[in-house]
Amino acid sequence: MEIKIDKAFDIKSLNRYNLSLKIGDDFFIADVFKSKSGVHLAVSEQSFARELKDEFQTESFINALKSCPVKISKKYGSVCISFASTAFSITPKALFDKNLTANYIGINTKIEGQFDYKYQVLDQAGIVICYTIPKGLNNWIKKIFPNAKITHEMAVVIQSVLRDFYSVSEDRLILNINKGYFDLIHLKKGKLNFANSFLFNEKEDLLYYILFTCEQLGIDQHEIEMYLLGEIKKASEEHQLLFQYIKNIYFGSRNKNIKLAGGLNTIPNHYFYSVFNQNLCV
Repeated sequence: MEIKIDKAFDIKSLNRYNLSLKIGDDFFIADVFKSKSGVHLAVSEQSFARELKDEFQTESFINALKSCPVKISKKYGSVCISFASTAFSITPKALFDKNLTANYIGINTKIEGQFDYKYQVLDQAGIVICYTIPKGLNNWIKKIFPNAKITHEMAVVIQSVLRDFYSVSEDRLILNINKGYFDLIHLKKGKLNFANSFLFNEKEDLLYYILFTCEQLGIDQHEIEMYLLGEIKKASEEHQLLFQYIKNIYFGSRNKNIKLAGGLNTIPNHYFYSVFNQNLCV
């Protein structure tokens, strides 16, 4: 878990800062940045208990927030929240019917428990992302952060990737690795051709899903450029395994407009890609 807090962060000045929260099934990441300059001052990743596999533990999440090194408060100037969950679907905008939001999600994943359903239109990509929010969590957000901007992490990743990795001449794969899952994006001549998230536990799972996707999409793994983002370290076992099968592999980097305070400068350039981009995509 990563925790970086710059010495300039002032808990008495939260109204001058904005807060981004990325919430997963058993973890969250809090990111604080200055409202005017956009400079990121603090980021903290924290896990919480998940006793039941298919049920979000709202109480455990709230308790974890209380012990977060980055203060979680109503006092921030603005709040944006993204949900990192594989319970989503992507539908072409031209075919989308908002009354069928739950049906679209049900095609891709089995929904068990109490959820609220949301959707987000991405005009640039010509798609609609349909996703779920645990009802208990959604009720808490409405109570604590009623004016928060809401999005799904995949929406953030897609918008950011289309901006940062656009190329009309090269096809590209972008791998964004997170805790227990990863996002895989395929850009074909600058346009979104594929996007999905996969759960994984071992590095072999990671490799399998990537190679399987390449096979299904007709991608030559020896020719395609792949960029790595998120929680993967250089020379790690995952990196070395991927390099054995995909030769044109590089580490991506955050957008040049994203500024970090000195206390965060040791964070690798490809880490927290969706977190640092979140406020730019809501």
